[in-house]
Amino acid sequence: MELKPGQIPSSEALIYEFGVRIDKESRAAIDDQIMRARRLYNDLVAQIRTIVAEMNTYVLDRAGKPARTLQAEVEVLNREFDTARATNDELAMKSIAEMRRGKWRELHAALIETRQRLKGELQTRFFARIGKNSACDTYRARSEAVANGLGWATANAVLDAALLAFKKSLQKGQGPRFSIGTDKVQDTLTLQFTAAGGVSAKTLLEGKYGELALLPTNGCGRRKYGEFRFRLGPAKAATYATGTWQYHRPLPEGAQIGLARLVRRKIGKDYKWAVQLMVKPPEPVFVATYARKPLVSVHFGWAADVEGRRVAAIADSADPHAARLVYLPPHIEATLERAATLQSERDTSRDKIMPLVKAIEANENWSEGVLVELAALRKLPAQHVAITRLHRLCRLLREAEGLPEWLEVWRKEDRLRWQSSAHMARRARNARRDFYRNLAADLARRYDTIVIEPLDLAEVLKKIDENTGERGEFGRKARSGLMVAALYELESAIRWSVTKTQTAVLELVGKTAGCCALCGGKVLADVEDHQLLRCQDCCADLDRKMNGAAVAWQASLAQREDAVSEFWIEVRAAQEKRSAKKADRLARMTDGRRQARGANSSKAP
Repeated sequence: MELKPGQIPSSEALIYEFGVRIDKESRAAIDDQIMRARRLYNDLVAQIRTIVAEMNTYVLDRAGKPARTLQAEVEVLNREFDTARATNDELAMKSIAEMRRGKWRELHAALIETRQRLKGELQTRFFARIGKNSACDTYRARSEAVANGLGWATANAVLDAALLAFKKSLQKGQGPRFSIGTDKVQDTLTLQFTAAGGVSAKTLLEGKYGELALLPTNGCGRRKYGEFRFRLGPAKAATYATGTWQYHRPLPEGAQIGLARLVRRKIGKDYKWAVQLMVKPPEPVFVATYARKPLVSVHFGWAADVEGRRVAAIADSADPHAARLVYLPPHIEATLERAATLQSERDTSRDKIMPLVKAIEANENWSEGVLVELAALRKLPAQHVAITRLHRLCRLLREAEGLPEWLEVWRKEDRLRWQSSAHMARRARNARRDFYRNLAADLARRYDTIVIEPLDLAEVLKKIDENTGERGEFGRKARSGLMVAALYELESAIRWSVTKTQTAVLELVGKTAGCCALCGGKVLADVEDHQLLRCQDCCADLDRKMNGAAVAWQASLAQREDAVSEFWIEVRAAQEKRSAKKADRLARMTDGRRQARGANSSKAP
């Protein structure tokens, strides 16, 4: 097993979030900016998809007729695989996947060779049109949106999001997906402060900055509220979102604010608002620690037993019996299960009502939108109809004065279930997040070094392996338990906590569940309880998680000093790299301003 330095987030800037209540008078202007931002994102995606499609066609044409034939065969097999998947035909999926793998390999080899040969041409013809330079198609779309009234910082953030989606999708040779407004649960508007270093927190709290004001009229603390003002759109429009904000957490004295975001989250039918500030403290945040132990290992898991769901085992010695299990508080999982039950009831109710919806007789006096929507719904299986789509149909029928009473009853009942489910899930997720953060902060304060086994759960979440056509190793219950545990959230909390306590975080790569922590012998899982291991050499009975944590601690102890030294070397190198990058960026900005001033002075009469 190999011990190596772990990655930690940059601690130069912190995100502070405060709850906000928006005045009703401001909501129309906010909705307008959000719709403009959504429209820009989909316009960018449309441009990128067009460019990627043109590039793929260009490459395929120059790869020759054999490659085009292979591409056509792969597309046919893709459709057949989707059909087999829809009918849960496992034998067909395996057979089709095997044939498709061979075609993929041949096609991939042909296209890779063609792309390498045309690398420079592809860059000039296609990739040069995607980016943040003024000559790029995507940047021109961003500039057009700004000219039409979208805030420039929000437009920049939307462009960055579209380019990131493009980067991820390009690995599959595709364009990014469009954003569906009804599926979005969060929208963000951004203000970016271009002054060197940003705007001081003091200036914002005194209301002296035109774009953003956070006035703590009632001090700082729980249930302390103040006035809030956030500029929307271009400065010349002088349009603002106003309301109150909850100043529950003081901003660090002397801190600079680099940017601000107004966040709208959809919780069921309701919206929750917040303002996020990117805070740059004058000094790194440091939490004092005393008399810490040298090493602790964290072994993640998500198995459930009679006491609750185990999310980790923690060991600070070689003895597996001295390790402790961490359980997700039972009320959190119970609340999440209740929310999931309500969602299941919504799905069942939709399935029952869909035959009645399909039987609605169209009225020739209805608008084309109603008729098109009804025709589209009649073609879809009930399970393929989004519940939000049925609510949209209800709205269209109400406007056409053709909403049946039974459908209105369903709409009201479903709305109540939706609201209850969404708010339950939100409360449970917030409680889980706080539990993980407190656990991570406790570990960071008590230990000099934390060893974790990095998570790679992408394969676990797969229902069907696209390459083999076989079902994933884990069933529906295991995947559901993983979603409840949200282990990535715990791992992220640990990586963030260590930045405040000067704690080293190391990653152990290798299997820790296959050997006995007491004697090193081979262990086998109990037939009835897979969380119980029995050593084949010393016959000890061991808990799987506690044994894994102890084995990880033992494997890390001998390598700890060298790995910790390497960790701090990498941390300092990363800090120096960021400082150099920042200095270079400031130098280029200064040089650009100097050249601009020189050009303007030469034009003066």
